[in-house]
Amino acid sequence: MVTRADVASLANVSPAVVSYVINGGPRPVSREARARVNAAIEALDYRPNAVASALRGGSTKNVGLLIPSPVNPYFAELAEVIEHELLQAGFLLSIGITHEDAKLQRTHVRSLIDRRVDGLLLISSDALAKIREHKEQLPPIVVVDRVDDTDSTSCVHVDNIQGAATAVEHLQSWGHRRIACISGPWPLRTSKDRVQGWREQQRRASAPHSPDLVAQGAFTPQGGAEAATSLLSPEHRMPGYDVPTAVFVSSDAQAHGVLHACSSLGLRVPEDISIVSFDGTQSARFTQPPLTTLRPPLKDIGASAVRLLLARIASPKEPKENLVFQGNLVVGGSCAPPKG
Repeated sequence: MVTRADVASLANVSPAVVSYVINGGPRPVSREARARVNAAIEALDYRPNAVASALRGGSTKNVGLLIPSPVNPYFAELAEVIEHELLQAGFLLSIGITHEDAKLQRTHVRSLIDRRVDGLLLISSDALAKIREHKEQLPPIVVVDRVDDTDSTSCVHVDNIQGAATAVEHLQSWGHRRIACISGPWPLRTSKDRVQGWREQQRRASAPHSPDLVAQGAFTPQGGAEAATSLLSPEHRMPGYDVPTAVFVSSDAQAHGVLHACSSLGLRVPEDISIVSFDGTQSARFTQPPLTTLRPPLKDIGASAVRLLLARIASPKEPKENLVFQGNLVVGGSCAPPKG
């Protein structure tokens, strides 16, 4: 392994001079000596220890990101946006996968803080409580795609209530009134807000919004399939229960499972039942039929989260901000008028 001393020997300078060239100081280096050092670095293919250099400067140029799942296409796409923005700013990204599990969240938080990350991006409002156990050594934090209920941390997220209402309004525009809702896990704030958006829009249309029209499930295809089965299968219907003609699904990942469940139950989409989901991931384009889905502006959300975090890293006393973005409906082929 090539060392700084090897570069100094080839350039006929001291190791200290090599350090001054690499770090841009603190002492000046003549043009001739600088040229010899750079030529030696290139000839030997020397790579400075970036971590050691960053630590000496008080920064690791590393940001931690906690995400619930890398399999969910929404989180994967958001993480990709965040990584791109950080790389453009000269930062690397370390990812911890939490699966919404408190123990894993605690483990990742401790690990990232021990590694002296410059900041943390959290797609997990629950992780904030775990992070606050480390008050004496907390780096700057921004919550992404979630809301900090304590209102003490900068947040960047989509308007889940309005987004869900927009999705339900689209189903209503097709003539649907009995619209079921498949929510995410409880008591996740995202799940609550999307159910609230469904309920408020149904109320505005004087349409049914009773609890028996809501089924919970994990933000996974399996979670969506199980919830859809509980709402649509004859075996699970109570006496007097009217079958929904449409379903608002709280995530694209769940909607994949809903499509599978409908097929298993002999229900055609959209002829027998219409579906609108939330997330607007690329995967929604490739289902059969393509999903109509509410798409948050992921690039804006990711870029804004990184901007806020880097501002807090540069100036820790930067004021807290709460940025809320509106999504837009991407129309696919999963909606039709109700039968009859």
